[in-house]
Amino acid sequence: MRRRLSIIFSLCFALIWLSSCSDGNHREHPKETIKLAINPWVGYTPFMYLNETGELKKLGFKLVMVSSLGENANLITNHLVDAFAATQYEFINYRDEMQHVVPLFSVDRSYGADKIHSNVDIERLKKAERPIDVYLELGSVNDDLFKAFVLKYRLQSKKFIYHHDPQTVIQTLQNHPDKLIVVVSYEPYSSTLRRHGIKEVASSRNLDILILDLTYANLDLPKNRPERYRALKAAFWRAKAELDRHPRAFYNRIRKYLEGQSYDAFLKSLSGIQWLIELDESMKKRLNKQGIDTSHLL
Repeated sequence: MRRRLSIIFSLCFALIWLSSCSDGNHREHPKETIKLAINPWVGYTPFMYLNETGELKKLGFKLVMVSSLGENANLITNHLVDAFAATQYEFINYRDEMQHVVPLFSVDRSYGADKIHSNVDIERLKKAERPIDVYLELGSVNDDLFKAFVLKYRLQSKKFIYHHDPQTVIQTLQNHPDKLIVVVSYEPYSSTLRRHGIKEVASSRNLDILILDLTYANLDLPKNRPERYRALKAAFWRAKAELDRHPRAFYNRIRKYLEGQSYDAFLKSLSGIQWLIELDESMKKRLNKQGIDTSHLL
């Protein structure tokens, strides 16, 4: 009897010791970091703010900044990032490579911050008999916005010469009076183009296109760590509230991400988006029609 008790006691002690070792190892190895890719779009500034305050790191995320809209797709399909923020058009245009990716929460609707610029007015474009040089990121929302522009102003018969460049290159364009130029861009890059004399002639506010920005992730991650993404969503909207309360301090925190955009231009660009804590049913239906599964939205 005594021997049996001794064996039971020894087994219990061993189990307790192993359990404590396991807990200790868990504490010594923090949660793996989830890499989140974004570009400098004005609607993603709360992510930038969270990065600067250190909260993103505390939540277990690492920010990866990209300059090209297509980079997000390349990074996630090559497993170099785990999540990204983009419009539905980047998702649609790279759908075949992103069958394992789903949208998790909405960010905003572009309502003027995606823009068409030109060095001439629309009437000159309509009367143009020579080729028009178009600068944009093909395979991105730039492409879809330009198609909506061509359709609205009946420019289908015009000859376009396409120049595919990232926005960091596009924003350096200068006005060439001897050319007809159309540039598809978005804030904060549009602010630089305006300074170069390439004026806005249309935007997502007056073209027939719905542009929604969402946060996407590899499906395995939100399935296994839903609380991480819920925490990220909550932190995003806390940062947005901080923008509302203290816009100047918010801007000072994130200005290094904004490609030289001034404070006044930053405030103006905010009027070109509508923040979306949740998508309404009509927007979900539009996304579903475009082949995007909204059932995983948090």
